[in-house]
Amino acid sequence: MKLEHARRKGRPLTLVALASAAVFALAACTSGPDSAQTSDNSTKVSATETPTTVTIPDSPVGKQISWLLSAFNTSAPLPQEEIAEHFGPTAPVVLTPPDFESIRAGQPWTTVNYKGGDTDGTVSITSTTGGAFDINVVVDGSGLVLGMAITPTKDDHVPAASWKELEAAVKALPAPTNLTVTEVTGGKNAEVFGVGDTSPQPTGSTIELYVLGAVATAVQNGTLSWDQKLTITDDLKSMPGGTMQDLPSGTEVTVRETAGKMISISDNTATDMLIAAVGREQVEAEFAPMGMADPSLNIPLKPTRALFQLGWGNDGAQRIAWRDGTPDERRAILAALPGGLVDIPASAFTTPAWPFDIDWFASPADLRAALVSLQEMAKTESGAPVRDILAEDPALGDESAKWFTYGGFKGGSSIGVLAGAYYVEHDDRAWVVTMQTHGDDAALVADPALYFDPVDDAMLLIQKDATS
Repeated sequence: MKLEHARRKGRPLTLVALASAAVFALAACTSGPDSAQTSDNSTKVSATETPTTVTIPDSPVGKQISWLLSAFNTSAPLPQEEIAEHFGPTAPVVLTPPDFESIRAGQPWTTVNYKGGDTDGTVSITSTTGGAFDINVVVDGSGLVLGMAITPTKDDHVPAASWKELEAAVKALPAPTNLTVTEVTGGKNAEVFGVGDTSPQPTGSTIELYVLGAVATAVQNGTLSWDQKLTITDDLKSMPGGTMQDLPSGTEVTVRETAGKMISISDNTATDMLIAAVGREQVEAEFAPMGMADPSLNIPLKPTRALFQLGWGNDGAQRIAWRDGTPDERRAILAALPGGLVDIPASAFTTPAWPFDIDWFASPADLRAALVSLQEMAKTESGAPVRDILAEDPALGDESAKWFTYGGFKGGSSIGVLAGAYYVEHDDRAWVVTMQTHGDDAALVADPALYFDPVDDAMLLIQKDATS
């Protein structure tokens, strides 16, 4: 399951659910006497007041970021009517302290960096009195804000100078975390670095690696093709993240495009469409061949919409039944879940569901084997698109993106869960880097940068070793 595609310094992280301890309504964020009057006597914030050293594009997400920045740079109240024009009906506003109102108090803000596409963008802002923040915004198919994450910019991070320093940094993180680096050049499986518990962990939407493998196998077997059209239906629509849930039911999308959305932005609806296309049993059958040591942890396979329904629907009423159920009982629970659109309020996403086995589970070794298996599939004619799909969003820092000649990535998260799995190459050498963390208290993993900075450090140490 996934909710947002959050970026920091160009590094994407797939957030499965509301991966923050704080959810606020913008309706409460009003202050100051200044306003621009409209004909209906409501107030509107001008989108032209933000000092900037960079250009915000006129894309769907760029328009919303421009509006947001203008809101930060005025004391004008924000009436509910205006907010409704910008935010989708299920959109959370995910903030970390200091909150929205204290950010406004730091005006004037200047934009100093922007990265993004049409639906996902991250802007960096700075103020002489307010500090510096990175703001990630994701919009839906209608151009409305689907999710927003505001985190303090951490330019003071000093990369670990050695593997020993990196080990100490990982051990000091708020939540228990594992980080592994393995060279996989030419079929080898040589551990370069490892710290933390390497038993199976909740791993969020990184389970989609196996869905992609099942799709590639189905194409190889001739039961599916990359250009085959899949149809979006209400029964397959999941909750955000992603954009496909906003397309009208009846819309047709190719398998290739759907797989790309699943991997690059962790589109929940895309995932469930592909599971339906190949069959849940086919994905389950892919676990062992792709190297998962204990497939029973993920059988029966949950579609993403089921994860929302089981974890947070009806105030989590089915959590205990799922946790204590046998595989057959769990299949019955899945079969009894209601069809149609899934509608769970943002306020429900507060408590982790993974302690009730409501997530997907894999070890670092499982994730490593899955990535290597997918690269092998990509060497075949039928599986060739797999390599490009994994590389659509490689999640590398700027320096690493220049050095590595290929990068493939899948990340995942949920309440209290973060994970990332990378396959990177430099010329004829290849490595897999995995990171997983989880906690009973969602606040322990509310700042993804804490956990992905060590990943970036590991990438830099790989380069240092390879060039020394």
